[in-house]
Amino acid sequence: MAHSFRTSIATYLLLLILILLALAVSCFNPFSPSVVGPSVLRPIAAQIDPDSVLYNFRYAYENRDSIVYENCLDEDFVYTYWDQQDIQGIVETEFLRSEDLRVTKDLFRVFDDISLDKWEVEPVPDSLDSITGEIWKVRVVAYDLLVWDTDGDRNYESYSASGSAEFLFRQSKKDHLWRIVRWIDRTT
Repeated sequence: MAHSFRTSIATYLLLLILILLALAVSCFNPFSPSVVGPSVLRPIAAQIDPDSVLYNFRYAYENRDSIVYENCLDEDFVYTYWDQQDIQGIVETEFLRSEDLRVTKDLFRVFDDISLDKWEVEPVPDSLDSITGEIWKVRVVAYDLLVWDTDGDRNYESYSASGSAEFLFRQSKKDHLWRIVRWIDRTT
């Protein structure tokens, strides 16, 4: 009787250890990136300077990757463009980070193919932020953007835009990664 009781306890402990081990292993995902920055995910290229951020930005657009895109944006990010469809004429419009992420995720979801065929980056002199006193790195990008619905969900719609944009970058004090703090679309 004592032998079968010991065998039962040993079997129970072995089963408990196997279950705990299975739970521990099932919570580990080797394909899940490490925690970093605003999107809590590691970027594709280490964002050690503005040019590496623009590399990730372009990658995110062309691969419709909202997670990589999100990590390119500073927590105080603002997107500015000129709305030509407004009834008052051309009106300057701004999106804060949360609105830009929502709109961009919709763009990535609606269009099957996104291409930035022309992508010419020009460094320009740094910019002094008048509110914070921070020095921001600046890049001007000439681009040709093409988006299209290749599977017919949206009647095979396609759109293109050509223009230039000014990107202002700052380095995070928390994780030392560079991110876009302002994106000013100069296309009119």
